[in-house]
Amino acid sequence: MAILYFEEAEVGKLRTAGPYHVTKNEIIEFAQKFDPLPIHTNEEIAARSIFSGLIASSAHKFAILISLLSRTQPYSLRIVPGLGWDELRLPAKIRS
Repeated sequence: MAILYFEEAEVGKLRTAGPYHVTKNEIIEFAQKFDPLPIHTNEEIAARSIFSGLIASSAHKFAILISLLSRTQPYSLRIVPGLGWDELRLPAKIRS
């Protein structure tokens, strides 16, 4: 597999790396370890929230993103740690 380094990536160029299916158990397990808010760990409380159900945490979504970056096609995208994810936006909810 060819490797593409971050500085070589073209803005707007699409690559694929999925699909990645998230299960209810994965959402709960990740949240229990890293982000134990009830909207991520408790189905009954999450159902009464503004999200109307269990959702994955932003930390979980970011972890999935990092995992998928190594599987992008046609080139595997390699990044250097600490490049400044300060403007990262994860607006879409992930549900099981």
